[in-house]
Order: sequence, then structure tokens, then C-alpha cells
Amino acid sequence: MIKARITGLPQEVTKATQNLKNCFDVLSVSNQSENRNSSYVRIYVDLNLKENDNNE
Repeated sequence: MIKARITGLPQEVTKATQNLKNCFDVLSVSNQSENRNSSYVRIYVDLNLKENDNNE
């Protein structure tokens, strides 16, 4: 399992999470949390590599 933190503008974080589904099995996604003194947010994602011959 891979654990990742994604930080960016809210719409970027949402788009990145959707794009992760192309290469990973997304196990869980946290709620967005605001970063201090910034317009950025962060989420935490648990991932597994997809079992697929194309990912080698």
C-alpha cells in the first residue's frame, strides 16, 4: 500500500485524485483540509498499484 499527501488548490487536488484512478486502486481519500496562511488544501490518499501488465 502507498500513502500519499496531495497539496494544491482545491480544484487541482480534486482533479489529481480523479487522475490517480487511472494507475492506482484508490483505497481511501481524506476530506480536504486547509493549509495555514495559504489558499492550498491537502488530502491524504491510500493507494495500491493496479494489477496490470502495462504498469511495469
